[in-house]
Amino acid sequence: MQTKEPELNYFLEPGSIFTCWQPYRIATVLGSCVSVCLSDPVSKISGMNNIALPRQKGEKNLTRFANYSIPQLLEMMFELGADKKNIEAHIIGGSFSKKYSTRDIGKETVQEAKKILKKYKIPVINDDTGGEFGRKVLFDTDKGEIIVYKSRDLREKDWHGYKSIDYR
Repeated sequence: MQTKEPELNYFLEPGSIFTCWQPYRIATVLGSCVSVCLSDPVSKISGMNNIALPRQKGEKNLTRFANYSIPQLLEMMFELGADKKNIEAHIIGGSFSKKYSTRDIGKETVQEAKKILKKYKIPVINDDTGGEFGRKVLFDTDKGEIIVYKSRDLREKDWHGYKSIDYR
């Protein structure tokens, strides 16, 4: 039996959160940023974020911070009907290159994400973090599967191919 591929696509910008109850193919591009992809395979409710920094500093752009974005992502999924006991997590990203920075912010963000998921008792079933490669991530919410493309240099074209939904 062939399964139907999701027809709905969404490109997740840095500092964004996306949840859905329909099959979507969510894409994002990560350097030092980290994405937490969550799925409840029973209710078919899924979500993904794109986190830039580990902890909140100030009150602007809160979804850029792991300590705000992950609890918010979970809350949005619960509002759609996800059950905490069924949720599984994938953590992707957090690369580091001495060429661009002396601080390994990706590693700090990954550590914060894992700490938060542990606090919520959400099991991490896939951890593709660290290293020097940037990543393009495709999350098939219907299957709860992740495809990760790694690249030394993320190109402009890596940011295209998926359209963001304009809610204005």
